[in-house]
Amino acid sequence: MKHPKHILSSYWGKLKERLRKECDAMPRRKRLTVVSVMLCVFVLTAFFVFGHACYRIGLGQARHAVEVEHIRSLDLPKNDVKPLTTSAYDDAGMESED
Repeated sequence: MKHPKHILSSYWGKLKERLRKECDAMPRRKRLTVVSVMLCVFVLTAFFVFGHACYRIGLGQARHAVEVEHIRSLDLPKNDVKPLTTSAYDDAGMESED
């Protein structure tokens, strides 16, 4: 039994080969027309999807008003903390190397 990956790759290979033969059999102007039509359909679809997405984004922003909330100061506890002073001696009474 063949692995599914090999079956799929052989299917795509046959499909690409058939498409290549069909395109080679077409006259040059007809091939250019087909490619141009496909490109136009793709571009129009892309513009429609992009425009619709922009419209929906704008519609969503118009419905929801933005509330401005100002920053409030923090309520910090009041502690009696003595300021640090630089001392030549540390807590053990030893002279520091600084």
